[in-house]
Amino acid sequence: MKYVSLCFFATLFIINIAQAQNEPLLLDIDEPWRSERLDFPISFAPSLDYKGIEEVRFAKGWGNPESDEFWTYTFLWYLDEDPNLTIHKLEKDLETYFDGLMGLVGKGNGLTDIPDTKVVLAGLPDTNIKDFDGMRYQGKANVFDAFFSKKIQTLQVGVISDYCPKTKKYTVLFTFSPQERTHPIWKTLQGIQLSVDCE
Repeated sequence: MKYVSLCFFATLFIINIAQAQNEPLLLDIDEPWRSERLDFPISFAPSLDYKGIEEVRFAKGWGNPESDEFWTYTFLWYLDEDPNLTIHKLEKDLETYFDGLMGLVGKGNGLTDIPDTKVVLAGLPDTNIKDFDGMRYQGKANVFDAFFSKKIQTLQVGVISDYCPKTKKYTVLFTFSPQERTHPIWKTLQGIQLSVDCE
């Protein structure tokens, strides 16, 4: 596991993820999840034409295939302009995001034939996630895991798109886990809140 962790952090360095050690976290999570921060345009997905930042939070067991938290994480897009999202655009954005990330990581691991990501979302009428009152989506993503298993991971996906009037920022919260939604990990994911006061 130590070797995997070293490879992971080396990969983060290669793809230019900027750690935000001195920046206040945008997401409140009950668990002490590790954080990373990226600036748009994201180096591995430059075609995502947004301005702002992405905050990524990883569950403790994110990189451990034996953990119930394997591949469980969340990220928030905190954007300067309205992304004008639709279900189709969200699906394509996530496919672009993961294809770019896994393509780069896979290349670093000597992989040449990486399957494309496939995301299918549907709209939701309601959600239990606090502080996010905008458009809600739920679905699945088939993502090739170039980090650990070298296999396709089927992830349950949640998305909430909203606007923060106080900061004049657009927020898009993504939550992921291979666990079914009846698993306790989703209680943590659904308990995520913005640390920013939007009212």
